[in-house]
This record gives sequence, structure tokens and C-alpha cells, in this order.
Amino acid sequence: MAILIISTGGLIYDGITNVIVSYLEAMDLTKLDIYVAGSLKIEPGIRKKIKDLGCRIVDLPDRRKDTITYFFKLVKFIRKNKINVLHAHGNSATLSIEMLAGVIGGCKTRIAHSHNTKCEQIRADRLLRPLFYRIYTEAMACGVDAGKWLFGERPFKVLKNGRNIDKYKFIDTKRKKLRKNMKLKDELVIGHVGGFVEQKNHRFILEIFKCIKDVYPNSKFFLVGDGNLRSEIEDKAKRMRIYEDIKFTGNIENVEDILQIADGMILPSLFEGVPLVTIEWQISGLPILISDNVSDECICTNLVKKLSLKDSPKIWAENIIYKIKLNNRKQSSVEAERLIKENGFDIKTNAFELQKIYELGGR
Repeated sequence: MAILIISTGGLIYDGITNVIVSYLEAMDLTKLDIYVAGSLKIEPGIRKKIKDLGCRIVDLPDRRKDTITYFFKLVKFIRKNKINVLHAHGNSATLSIEMLAGVIGGCKTRIAHSHNTKCEQIRADRLLRPLFYRIYTEAMACGVDAGKWLFGERPFKVLKNGRNIDKYKFIDTKRKKLRKNMKLKDELVIGHVGGFVEQKNHRFILEIFKCIKDVYPNSKFFLVGDGNLRSEIEDKAKRMRIYEDIKFTGNIENVEDILQIADGMILPSLFEGVPLVTIEWQISGLPILISDNVSDECICTNLVKKLSLKDSPKIWAENIIYKIKLNNRKQSSVEAERLIKENGFDIKTNAFELQKIYELGGR
């Protein structure tokens, strides 16, 4: 049975790619012949990880810069390799490109998978919706809000972005060892994980950090990720005189280690679907602040609190400090493990469900 998985944003260090890889890691791939396509950039580390899992990488032309060539190459690949199931991940009706390629290429099961509640291609999304609604066969979403955004009142299946609980749960001895290696003693450590794009609101994050530092001068901050705005944010941090206390890690493979050393996390995004990072943070027993633009579907524990972006950075700083003071990290992580499973975010259960969908779709 041949499965083709496509991330319309490329195979990069982002949430969607993370989800794809996590599911592949947790699935029994022995009965499936899986191809993973890079529609834009393919990070070398991601390429290696997918190939090491026994899946094959498909290199296609740039989806944005050479859409027509991308489309016809995709049709040819689907037809030549007799793809049974096409699973395309995105957040707009531009998924019509992949769905139509599936129709012409003869793919019977065409899954459109929504991962967000907004998109950047507003005009194209609006124009393509009538076609889009006619050519997918299965509608999936990471959450209810993401599903309603792309599919409206039409039926869709929610498949939550499950996480590997064992990978992210808090271990006190590991925390102590990692903090010692990083020469951290009693410093307060606040973190954020996300690409340097407008959506993640890094300018506001720096303002929050500055307010935290006014209270805890020795505090440290970790910004995990990369993107077009990174140099601008680094320059702003220098002007604010907090650059020396911020670790810009870039894209890394060991995000779970950063969570172990952290004391709290913030996500003041302008918009989100169901951000899987918040699930990881809760598993690790970390206090979390998110903006009121983030879906409630990611809240599984009382570790998470919502604040408005209209609230001042000082209010955000005061709230995360207060939550950290009240938190019993080990107890929070143990309780979170139970609640994460109850709320359907266990990758093992979700991967089994996705595998059944693939197997049924290929018949």
C-alpha cells in the first residue's frame, strides 16, 4: 500500500513537520510503503530522520515559486507509483493543488489535513474554496477550531497532535545534570519554542523578558527556533540590553532538554491552531502563559493560563513569575501525564488511529 505524505510548508523545523515525523516514529511501518514529499525546503536533519525510519523522500519543485511544474510533477509521481492514499498537511484551500493532483493521478483516498485557524494566502484561499470542497475525500484537522476554519460546517475528523509522553516528562536528576552542564545555578529560566515569524509575536516576547529581568536580574531566556525575523529580533534584544541573557538556539533536535532546565514558558501568538509545543510543555510540568488567540483545545491542565495581548508585558511577566512560584514541578508532570492521555494527546494511541485510516483508505 503506497502512501504519499506532503507538508505544504516544506520539511522544516516547524510544527507540521514535527507532527508528521512523530506519527511515523510511532507507527508500525512494516505494512506501509511511505513516501514523504518536500514541497519547499527540506532540512538535511529532517531528510535523514525520515530516511532512517525507512520512508522515502520525494524531491519536488518549489510549490510557491514554480507551482505549475510542481503540480505536474506531483501528478506524474502519483500515477507512476500508484499512490493509494495522499495525505496533505496545510492550513488553506491551496491544498487544492495536492487534491487535484491526486484526482488526475488516480489516487482514490485524498486527505486534506488542517493545522491552523488562519492563513497567509487569503485571496487564493477564498478563490479555491469551491474547488477544494469538491475534490478531497477525507477531511482531517488537529482540532475543532482548525477544522471549522478550513472545512466550515462540513464534516471532518479531529486527529490530535499526539506527543511522546516518555520523551517530554520531567526528570529531576536530568534537570540538575543539564543545568550544571549549562552552568546554570538558581537562575530563573523562561523559554519559547517557535519559528521567527510574525505569528509568534517575538517582539512582545522580548518586552515580557525585559519585565521579568527587572524583577529577577539574573534570569535567563531561551528562544528555540529560526526564521526570517531572527536577525531583527536579535538586534532588538541588543538595543534593549537583554541580548546577553538570551540564548538563541536556532533549530535543535533536543528541545526536550531545554524544557527540563526551564521554569516556565510563554506563547503570546497572534493566532494558532492547536500548538503541540504547549502539550510538550504541560507534559514537562511547566507553568505556561498563552495568548487568548490560542485555541482552548491545547489546555489539558491548570498549568496553562490565558492572557490578552492587550495586557501589558509587565502583567504577563507578573503572571508567569507567580505561576512558577506556586508550581510543584514533579507533581505537575505526573498529573499532566494522566490528563494528556485522557485528553487524547498520546502519540501511541493517535498513531494507531492514523494507521487504521491509511489501511482503510488503501483498500
